[in-house]
Amino acid sequence: MMKKNHGICQVSIAPVRKSPTDESEIVTQLLFGDYVELREKGEPWIKVFFPADNYEGWMDFKQLHYISEQDFQAGVHQLHEVVKTGLLKIKGPIGIQHIIFGSNLPFLEDNFFKIGEIKCEILADIPAFNESLVSTALRYENTPYLWGGKGILGIDCSGFIQIVAKVHGVSMPRDASQQVNIGINVAFSGRKAGDLMYFINAKGKVHHVGVLIDDKKIIHAAGHVRIDDYNEEGIYRSDFGKLTHFFHSIRRI
Repeated sequence: MMKKNHGICQVSIAPVRKSPTDESEIVTQLLFGDYVELREKGEPWIKVFFPADNYEGWMDFKQLHYISEQDFQAGVHQLHEVVKTGLLKIKGPIGIQHIIFGSNLPFLEDNFFKIGEIKCEILADIPAFNESLVSTALRYENTPYLWGGKGILGIDCSGFIQIVAKVHGVSMPRDASQQVNIGINVAFSGRKAGDLMYFINAKGKVHHVGVLIDDKKIIHAAGHVRIDDYNEEGIYRSDFGKLTHFFHSIRRI
């Protein structure tokens, strides 16, 4: 198993940590079907590189299914079909399990997909998907904020944008400071629902992002995924009575 240098996440969601300890902060998360390269091997901790996020960190070696270089190369550069329903019941590499919104379904054909050499089966009907980007974003309303999170039980602002975009076929970087370079710039007066609004910190660095619901409301992850007012200055939280995030730009993907 550990002779192989690549893996695919075989659990619904797996934390990738800054250091090889359970007490270390989560830098990002893998969803089922995410591909990684192994940088350092060990038990219980392995160091991985996650190409989709361009992040490196430590995770439990048992949460990966190990694959060949050939399988890795065949899958890592492909935009796979993803889960577009809340939970999807499958028969996967560890047996019957439920995987979450935004997870990869590599090489999907009919109700079957592949995790490396393993043929997996979808055990539920897949409903038609015709949501707008705003409707997808609203699925996450009231999800708790979690630094490094990418799931419905905990997510950060850029992870929120990355997964919502992924479901709509758009590949986004992991961090807001990188995401701001994707798409086309839109003047504030030309904004529309589904555009992404970016915000800067005191040092002028882009550090926050949300999805415009309409010309007055934005949904973003701050404490939890919430809906707030915004204007040309930034996000105004009525419960705090002040601006909390300061406007940088609007992008359309």
